[in-house]
This record gives sequence, C-alpha cells and structure tokens, in this order.
Amino acid sequence: MFKKTLVALALTTAAMSANAATTSATPNVVSLEGAVGQATIAVPTYTIRLAAEYAVGDTFTITLTGAEFDTTSNPGITFAGFTNAPTVGLLSKTSSTATFRVTAVPSPVEVFSGKDFVLNGALLKTTSVTDAAGDIKLAYAAKTSTGLELDNVGTATSTVVTTKSQLSSSVTTKLNAIIDVENERKQFTAGNDTITTDTLVVTPVVAAAGTHDAAYTGATHVIKGDFSWMESDGDSGIDAAELAAAFAVTGGADTYTSKINTAGDAITVTVADAGGNTAEAMTGTFTVLGKAVSTAPILPTQSFTIDSTVKYNTASAVASTKTIASASAGSWTLNGFDEDIVFMPFDSQYAQSINVSNTGSVAGAITVDITSGGKTYTKTLTATATPKATTNISQEVKAFAAESGVTGNAHIKVVVNSPKADIAVTGVYYAKSDADRVKTK
Repeated sequence: MFKKTLVALALTTAAMSANAATTSATPNVVSLEGAVGQATIAVPTYTIRLAAEYAVGDTFTITLTGAEFDTTSNPGITFAGFTNAPTVGLLSKTSSTATFRVTAVPSPVEVFSGKDFVLNGALLKTTSVTDAAGDIKLAYAAKTSTGLELDNVGTATSTVVTTKSQLSSSVTTKLNAIIDVENERKQFTAGNDTITTDTLVVTPVVAAAGTHDAAYTGATHVIKGDFSWMESDGDSGIDAAELAAAFAVTGGADTYTSKINTAGDAITVTVADAGGNTAEAMTGTFTVLGKAVSTAPILPTQSFTIDSTVKYNTASAVASTKTIASASAGSWTLNGFDEDIVFMPFDSQYAQSINVSNTGSVAGAITVDITSGGKTYTKTLTATATPKATTNISQEVKAFAAESGVTGNAHIKVVVNSPKADIAVTGVYYAKSDADRVKTK
C-alpha cells in the first residue's frame, strides 16, 4: 500500500509538472529620466504558452508588479498557433490586474495545450514607471469556472520592462596634492601633476537605455573648497582674471565657463553640450604661484567636494536636470604635521602656554598661522621641534601676536616639518587673576 501511494504521488507530480503554462516576453529597457512626461509606457508583447485545456467560463488573470497599469488602456488577447481561435473577453481591470474570461470555444473543440494567448494593448502609467527601480513584471494565473486552479501554475512570471537610470557623474581623478612645508607651503611636492598644479577630472555618463531615451545637453559642476589663495591683488575678492590664472577647465568639444562666488569657497563650472548627445569628461587644473613668486600665498590644507547636475532633454523634448549626490573631490595635505588650536585668547588678562612635543628623531621647523579679525598672519619661529623633547613656543607666539596687532580671540595653526606620527601640540590659556586654566588642545 505504501509503495502504491508513492507511485501515485510520483505520477501526480509528473502530470502537474508537464501541465504548467509558461510565459515569455522581450523586456523593454526604459530610461527613468527620458520617460518623464510621456503619456504612457507601452507593455511589450507578453506570451502565455498554454499547457492545459480551457472551457467556456474559465478565467485567467495577468498581474502587474513594480508599476501600475494605465486604466484608460484596453488590454486584449490575441492568439498564436490556433486554427480556430477561442473567444476571450476582458472581464475586469485594475491598476495592477487584467482578468479575462473564455466566452466561446471553436467547434469541434480545438486543443489549447501548446498554443499561445498573447497580451496586447496594455499600457503603463508613466509616473509609476519613472518611480520604479529595476524590473517590472507580469504574472499569469488561471482558474476553471468553478474556481479550481487551471494550467497548474499558481503563477508564471516574466519581466516586461526594466527601468534604467541613464545619467550619472563621478570624480574619476581626485585632487591629491601634498603641500610642501620645505617650500614654505607655497607649492606642492614633486610626484603630483607638477609642483604648481593639481588636476581634477569629473566624468558624466549617459548610458544607453533603449526606450524613451534622454538626450544629454550639458552639466553644472560646483567645486567646493577654500580658494582664498587665488586672491593676488590685495582687494577683497577673487575676480575673473585671478580665477582664470588659478583655475582652467578643458574637455572635448563642449563649451565650459567658470565663475567663483563672493565667499571664495565655490567654483561653478557650466558645461554646454556641443551636440551629438555626448557627455565629455571635464578636467579642471588648479595652478598655484609657487615659492619662486615672492607674493605667493600660503596654501591651505583642505578637503574638496563636488556637486553635479546633469542637464538633458526628455524623450518628449522637455528640458530637465538630474542632481547627483555630493561627492569627495579629493584633498590637499601637508608633508609634515599640522594642528589647529581653535581658540586662544590674547587679551591682556590671559596668559598662553603652547608646547610642541617631538617623540621622533627628526628636528622640524615650526610655522605658526594666527587668524583673527578676518586676517591670517604667518611666521616661521626661531624655535624648532627638538627631537625627543618638548619645545615651549608660548613666548614667540605671544610676541608674534602682539607685533601682528592681535589682541583678542584667535585661531592658531601649528605646522611642524617633522613626521606626523612623532608630533603633538598642546594649548592652554589661563586667567592671570586666579590662574584658572583651560586646555584648548
């Protein structure tokens, strides 16, 4: 009895496997950006290969996932492989389903198994497609007129649309100059582009999609950093000539224009496509004066970021933009040690204590920047960071602040031309009246 049961179960399973509808489709690849503004998105042909026999009153439902049907469309069924096709009518439709019923079969009855129902005329709601991510699918399920599962499938699923973002932009070469403390922080070390240049490359991409493609028309790139070093004529801002001397943009046939904001911390590069829907890499070259120029400024250590916006026309010729997430554009670092004491008062009621500890074996020159009242004062001290010792630079810094006219709160940067791992800086101020001490670094 047990063996007979197993045999019966095996036969039933084999029959079920052989009696199962399958589906197929050649999916459309739809541009997420280009499809915006389209009235509807067409569903490609969706074919159901039948594996069972259907009768009048049997129903089948096609279910959409990943998007919504445009309910004003009228999906229908055509047939493939039939000599005398049955009659199938649309029974109901929603934003996610279309249900059909077999209303007549040919006489004599024609075999359904091995032949096709083909879905045509279905449309997708455009906003549901442009909000989608990845695959949009249709699933098939059938039932007899009495509600029993038909074609033994449960559901059979095929992808009909794949959404694809066409537009992107990335930093393919980051700024990476090392400011040389041996040359008074006025130029870079060898090994980068040159001792006076550093290069940034930003590459926008327009990937081919296939349906409702977007057409690239240009881009805007905003490079953010501290560009105060570009100011060279002593006035209060960076003018067009100073920007042109310190920053140049090149690329392919596109047109590039640059401007800098009043604060001197953002350069905007506007790119106009020369035609041909071709996104081209933008190369931005920063050029510093270098130590050979007596008026060259001290270069700030810093990190750069970039915000990009890609411009395009949708498939319906509507001008649009896509904002790319802010990204790192690199950094400028020192080939020595630097430390910030963010607060140090030089009012007469306070005293200062600043010490440089060097645990290594390399003596290093010490440079101090004092920033106060909107100005920065720089001096290389006579004291050096003595190996295996702590050097007190308090009096030299106090005297330098006084000769610079700094009498209030200040920010101090200490730069030491020694290996970073060996140097530490401490900063303390205290009130002379009660010797109350505050450690700020």
